[in-house]
Amino acid sequence: MEEQEDLLVRRKRVNDYGEWEHECVECELWLPPKRFSGCVEKIDAYGNCLVCSSCRQKLANKKREKTLMKQREDVLTALGFDVNSTKPVWQQFNDKHGFKY
Repeated sequence: MEEQEDLLVRRKRVNDYGEWEHECVECELWLPPKRFSGCVEKIDAYGNCLVCSSCRQKLANKKREKTLMKQREDVLTALGFDVNSTKPVWQQFNDKHGFKY
């Protein structure tokens, strides 16, 4: 999809009320142009935003959660825990410090 995004052009149409609408490439909804302002990434060759503001927010939240999960795993690994183990980290902690569970 990344390679195809370079070739995408924002689709637009006039609705029944004579107002312009643009199609979001993520949710495929037709929305007013003001819902596409403030885009830095996900733009076409002409600088038009391809993703509506609500979809951009959802994508940003997913990226933030992925980054936080990676940071969490890095900290636990640095502390000597195996995050890929079948044994949960809390059990590894109890075993490491001699607590009974």
